[in-house]
Amino acid sequence: MINIMDVPRLTLSYPIFFLLSFFLSAGKISMLVNAQSWCIAKASASQENLQEDLDFACRVVDCRPTQQGGTCHEPNSHVHHASFAMNEYYQSRGRHDWDCYFSRTALIALADPSFGSCKFKAGGTGTPPRVEKQNTWCVAKPGTPDNMLGANIKYACGKLSECGDILQHGSCFFPNTLINHASFVMNLYYNTLGHYTCDFNGTGIIVMTDPSKPSSF
Repeated sequence: MINIMDVPRLTLSYPIFFLLSFFLSAGKISMLVNAQSWCIAKASASQENLQEDLDFACRVVDCRPTQQGGTCHEPNSHVHHASFAMNEYYQSRGRHDWDCYFSRTALIALADPSFGSCKFKAGGTGTPPRVEKQNTWCVAKPGTPDNMLGANIKYACGKLSECGDILQHGSCFFPNTLINHASFVMNLYYNTLGHYTCDFNGTGIIVMTDPSKPSSF
């Protein structure tokens, strides 16, 4: 039986809960807006989804650097081109977490994903947001050349006891791209033997979004 004296206290708990949720969410939004962060594509996303995201972003931002002859054309991959476009969109919209959502195909990165001559725009005046290491992942920079991705796979799999998930019939074989396979084993190494070290000769980048393959809605 509910004591009638408890009813006001129970009723008041709901608005307090929603206010608390709002302020916590606002704090996260402010953290991203004020701090430096970037938006890149998931290597595990399908090429079809990334092409859709690329087309969407390029209707809003300037994607000429990804075209042939541009500073961000090579490597000529969906992950690289979509990452550049996603980040341009993310920065232009103010770096809210929802600006790096797309179709669950994007990641918020805590370090500059630029590689070689391809420079990713940065925004914010503060340092990257502080995130508990156990809530982060390590993936390959979108502009990493194939030979370095292959070297990362060889190194990580040589240290790890099992890389079967990226082999044919493995759960992470598709999409069958070097950057997807490299990102998977780099993160596995990062969370086990690597003790949260994500460098890989300058080709690794820490993200605060789960890079797993996008699930259906």
